[in-house]
Amino acid sequence: MSKSLLLVATLSTAAAAQNMVASDGLPEKSGPRLIDGRLGMLIGGADVGDADGFSMGLSTGLGYRINDLTLRGTFDYYKVGDNADELMQRRGRASRFGAAARYSFANNGDDGKLGVDFWGEVGAGYEHVDWRQGGILDRPSIELAFGFDAGGRGDRDRSGHRREIGYFMAFRSFIAQGPELSGAMATCGGPCDTATTPSRTDISMFFDFGVHWGR
Repeated sequence: MSKSLLLVATLSTAAAAQNMVASDGLPEKSGPRLIDGRLGMLIGGADVGDADGFSMGLSTGLGYRINDLTLRGTFDYYKVGDNADELMQRRGRASRFGAAARYSFANNGDDGKLGVDFWGEVGAGYEHVDWRQGGILDRPSIELAFGFDAGGRGDRDRSGHRREIGYFMAFRSFIAQGPELSGAMATCGGPCDTATTPSRTDISMFFDFGVHWGR
């Protein structure tokens, strides 16, 4: 009887010790969860058919980040047309609405006062081009981007949230199908062994830099 009581006491002590160890274990830290807003400037080249001149514009974005993934909506407004030194002086404006998924592949965590984040992004959108001399072009496009953020963070409030503001820089590209060029013939634009018609793949490339903020 005494041996049975001793065995029960031993098992009870072991179970209590396991419960104490489990309760004393540190909980797994959750990643950041915040609303992410952005306002930036675009500088690069916009490609619309055979009009592929220098371009400048504005970029905006609003999204929500959960751990390393951010889902966001974007709006961009930028110049399209020929360069100033070209004979053809076609001028226009483009506006683009889009949605994108961003993934942080390297960052310094969510604890420090300074946040550094390197990320890549893929998305899709719809571009509307309005030419000054008349005519519009509507088309879907794909976005590919990569960049980094750097910013300062405030103290956490009672609910664990904190404000963040800083700078971002990115390289973004919009890939779309250009309009069909009437009368285009197969030719060699340079040394080649097979003549082809001009490519209809338009690739606009921009540096995008500005401020980001969130909570």
